[in-house]
Amino acid sequence: MTDEGCPWVSFVVRKTRLQIVQDPSLNYEYLPMMGMKSFIQAALELLFGKHSQAIAEKRVGGVHTVGDSGAFQLGAQFLRTWRKNLKTVSIISCQKEQYGLIFQDMGFTVYEYVIWNPKKLCTDTSMFFEAMEHTPADSILVIGNIIDCRFSKNQWTKLMSIIKKKQIFPFFDIPCQGLSTGNLEEDTRLLQYFVSLGLEFFCSQSLSKNFGIYDEGVGVLVVAALSNRNLLCVLSQLMNYVRALWGNPPATGARIITSILCNPALFGEWKQSLQGVVENIMLIKEKVKEKLRLLGTPGSWNHITEQSGSHGYLGLNYQQVEFLTTKKHIYVPKSSRINFTCINNRNIDYITQSIHEAVMLTEG
Repeated sequence: MTDEGCPWVSFVVRKTRLQIVQDPSLNYEYLPMMGMKSFIQAALELLFGKHSQAIAEKRVGGVHTVGDSGAFQLGAQFLRTWRKNLKTVSIISCQKEQYGLIFQDMGFTVYEYVIWNPKKLCTDTSMFFEAMEHTPADSILVIGNIIDCRFSKNQWTKLMSIIKKKQIFPFFDIPCQGLSTGNLEEDTRLLQYFVSLGLEFFCSQSLSKNFGIYDEGVGVLVVAALSNRNLLCVLSQLMNYVRALWGNPPATGARIITSILCNPALFGEWKQSLQGVVENIMLIKEKVKEKLRLLGTPGSWNHITEQSGSHGYLGLNYQQVEFLTTKKHIYVPKSSRINFTCINNRNIDYITQSIHEAVMLTEG
């Protein structure tokens, strides 16, 4: 969100949208069911890197999807039909994810693991691997946006070993590449590691948040296969589900994103704007932490700045959240995970004072 309380939109996105609208040669014909080919290619290069060996070998591809959950809907449909041995889904993330409902509706048994440790006030890698131990063999593993789990190379190797041993099918979620650290490559490092080792998987890649075009709801179901032949087989079957789900994807958001990613100057501007957003998020978190320190609020508040991305945990308990909601009309989820960009110069004093009172009251 901006300081005015509106969704953030990169200036380069606004500029590109105007250029597209004013283009007299624009063709408003339906897109193919697979989606805009140039958009899919640009999205794959953003995810894996322009010089990715997997792209060169043509063993990664994608389908242009609708909304943030479209890729999960499409992928789950495919897995239910073509991987009938996969009856269980384990979802590991730093928060409760909505796409568990998609798998439940399709008849999968779903287990959800939230790896935020409320005692240590951090995303806990040990909780991740504990969840992996409980994940049954021949199942689907959905790994949410876990950028705060800073895995070591040994832990990456351990994760790969468990997946191979249990014959688990991974389904990654990349909801906002670049908005966690400001570094596009860093946010997908784990994914690049997996594809470099030849692992097959699905990935939901959403491009609405990092371009600030929430109303367009544009993304890709990324398919990493063992070979180009396998990839083509999977993509051809996915088209049957696309025909039933949405037929043809919308074009406007994809046109904007493709224009930016395929133009070095615009791409540079967009990367710079992402970096600016991430720096602003960190500044907001620093201000919140400092104001709580100056108020003398009990406890350490370092966990606020140690989390990356726009969303994070305040580290409040249920009683404290209830106080904020009922007494201060600050509506926070029970988990106390909030969007920090909703805090601005107009409300930061009220919010931090209210948090202070909530903590003092419950501490007392």
